[in-house]
Amino acid sequence: MILRRRLFALVCVVATLPFGAAALDLPAGSRLQAEVAENGQAEIATSRFDGVAVPATTAVGHVTRQAWRAPGQAQRSYQILTSLRDQLRKDGYRILYQCQAVSCGGFDFRFQIGHFGSPDMFVDLGDYHFLSARKDDSFAQILLSQSAQDAFFELTFVTSPKDDAPLLTTAEVAPISTPQPSDPLDVQLSTLGHVVLSGLTFSTGSAELADGDVPALSDLAAFLAADPNRRIVLVGHTDAEGSLDGNVALSRKRAASVMERLITGYGVDAGQVSADGVGYLSPLAGNATAEGRELNRRVEAVLLNTN
Repeated sequence: MILRRRLFALVCVVATLPFGAAALDLPAGSRLQAEVAENGQAEIATSRFDGVAVPATTAVGHVTRQAWRAPGQAQRSYQILTSLRDQLRKDGYRILYQCQAVSCGGFDFRFQIGHFGSPDMFVDLGDYHFLSARKDDSFAQILLSQSAQDAFFELTFVTSPKDDAPLLTTAEVAPISTPQPSDPLDVQLSTLGHVVLSGLTFSTGSAELADGDVPALSDLAAFLAADPNRRIVLVGHTDAEGSLDGNVALSRKRAASVMERLITGYGVDAGQVSADGVGYLSPLAGNATAEGRELNRRVEAVLLNTN
């Protein structure tokens, strides 16, 4: 069911969501990019990414997911989210969970929670905001980010089932999966949106990638060559030893080293790859053991789009 939109005084768009959901005043000029509406279930996040999955409650009913784009927004993401949060509260919703990119769990959280991809929904992995809320048996979830010019919203509402639509059973809803080391690299990138690049070797405290062929980089180069429109960002990670600033700098340098090897050693188009690092802010395991610290020292490839 397509959302009805009315423009008031050319200042805001009022989104009248069906089946008892809240009416939200979105920024001026907001445009509906994509929508999926059906009886079924949705996972509503209730806490940060815990290293394996995003803790969530399963909401059953009529699920409406929408991607919105608001061009030319001067407001920052947090200001926009605050406005939407206040409107939900006024409508009787109570906040279940609210976080910002780093506190949410970085790209792991975004890729397990987000439904829409580029170009309908843009998410800056270092600057996005999230909120979930509940009102009786209704739920609301907001994922919000901003490009250089535009704001993007992913809105999810779960309300009472619509009578003339069949309710999907749990068996028909694919569960959130987690990366498996045995899965091929292209499968992990296509289904999960990110993959840990195995076989990378760095000297202690060094950002220089050791010489030698790395099968994971060969596979990644082939994945990118198969579709020139594919773009990835390499994200470096460290364990928790040392300062945050030092680890962020080291993780960025290591990701940049992998990027350089992909371009010069495997012929990857420089326009398809970028590099960044988050230090120890998105661990896979605890840092109390040597095994956990080793798992946390990694470089991951994150798929930015599939178009």
